[in-house]
Amino acid sequence: MRTRTVERFNKANPNGQIAGTTFQNDAFKTKIKTAIGAGQAPTLIWGWGGGTLRSYVQAGQVDDLTSWFDENAALKDRLFPSSFGAATIDDKIYAMPCETMQPIVLYYDKRAFDKIGAQPPQTWGDIMDLVPKFNAQGIAPFALGGQSRWTNMMWLEFLFDRLGGPEVFQAVFDAEKDAWNNPVAIDALGKMQELIKADGFIKGFSSITADSNADQALLYTGKAAMMLHGGWTYGSMKGDGGDFVSGGNLGYMNFPPIDGGKGDPSNTVGNPGQYMSISSKATPEEKEIAKKFFATELMGDQAVKEWVATGAVPIVKGADKEFANSEDAEFLNFVYNIAVNAKTFAQSWDQALSPTAAEVLLDNIAKLFQLSISPKEFATNMNAVIGK
Repeated sequence: MRTRTVERFNKANPNGQIAGTTFQNDAFKTKIKTAIGAGQAPTLIWGWGGGTLRSYVQAGQVDDLTSWFDENAALKDRLFPSSFGAATIDDKIYAMPCETMQPIVLYYDKRAFDKIGAQPPQTWGDIMDLVPKFNAQGIAPFALGGQSRWTNMMWLEFLFDRLGGPEVFQAVFDAEKDAWNNPVAIDALGKMQELIKADGFIKGFSSITADSNADQALLYTGKAAMMLHGGWTYGSMKGDGGDFVSGGNLGYMNFPPIDGGKGDPSNTVGNPGQYMSISSKATPEEKEIAKKFFATELMGDQAVKEWVATGAVPIVKGADKEFANSEDAEFLNFVYNIAVNAKTFAQSWDQALSPTAAEVLLDNIAKLFQLSISPKEFATNMNAVIGK
């Protein structure tokens, strides 16, 4: 998709060309950090905004785009307001929100539920009740690519939110001392370990990777009943899962509430968008080409149509007009409405935090899921890197 957008721009602008390079998720994070640190950043730096963007801003590595957005108010107004949060550092905009909104979705296999004669979970209590029923039928309750670590994190994001609302993690983001020791946080971490101890996840989940889509395969091949994962996995399950999606076997829902929890059940977590920044090391000519790309092709009408065709929801107001002709209209409307109706669309923790804190977070989440540390130990380890 990104490639086609670049090709269109290059065709329309023979004197100002863009060349792109792509990497897998984890390899990209390492590569881009090294390139920027060595003063060899590409003109356009793709990313997820949040904490990583903050570290670029603090080191003077990306340009402030606030005044450019003021001059291009129509372009700014075209995009979802919720997408600008992760592009904004200290009230200034340092990235162009682009591409798609990707809330984390609770997917399920309708065939697995038919097999045990049950309905999709309406509460956390239902989830815990379903676990032994699926296990008794030889179906893992949940698929999980736990080796990737960030997949485990999505669970904690929802548990924190559903139990205590967005304020619980916001305190961490705002670097409040000992924020991880909040009783709600400890409760959420404990509930997580209860699900793991109850065999809620596929056996051997900590050696399964998400980049290979092995977790998705467990869902569409009937080995697992449910999966908590990003909206972006819909397209690959449709492409790789035979008739799983086209045959109407895939169900999806927002994460259910927790009995007694304070969080609004309309809230979601994930990626409110993706982001492109302009390297402060680029030449004036390169910066002009980048801005022209932002203003014309990056989120142009054709790009919107192409993103919709992949089963994704672009961060453009009124993009739902394009859904009617899509065979994925039902899923697209579901995602669009989640993003529109969410009281809070929280950014993924590993993107919201600094790269340093995010690495400690992912490491400790892996240990929490392997039951090698307790909720209290997790909180102590994480409090040590608050604000770092």
